[in-house]
Amino acid sequence: MKKFLNDESGAVTVDFVVLTAGAVLIAVGVGSALGAKVTAAISTIDIL
Repeated sequence: MKKFLNDESGAVTVDFVVLTAGAVLIAVGVGSALGAKVTAAISTIDIL
């Protein structure tokens, strides 16, 4: 039981999953904010 409690091999995986989830959330937030601005900018361009 002591060996099981001291085993931290899965802790690194959990860290990477949490960091990756944070990076994905930031990317989605930035993408949606930029997407809205790009859509607004494109709609103001009158080609005809």
